[in-house]
Amino acid sequence: MIQLQQERFEQVVQEAFNKTSNLRWQTAIVKAKQQIEANPYITVQGDALLILSPSNEIYTANGTCQCKAYRNHQPCWHRAAARLVKRYNEN
Repeated sequence: MIQLQQERFEQVVQEAFNKTSNLRWQTAIVKAKQQIEANPYITVQGDALLILSPSNEIYTANGTCQCKAYRNHQPCWHRAAARLVKRYNEN
């Protein structure tokens, strides 16, 4: 499980949410936040996030992902989570 300082993480999430008006990305950001806070099977691996998804699939997410949403050229919470963690670590 990723250990994050809650207040700082909330700020990163809010900034990401405010930077897009795309409803699908906003939904992905909200789900990513929920999963990062609750899913014990998310870890940083190099420059990517290794995620055991609630669907029991394992994804490696950074700018790409192996999930169905990504294959359909849609925002996915896996990539949103990877970006949130990257932004968090940059601050």
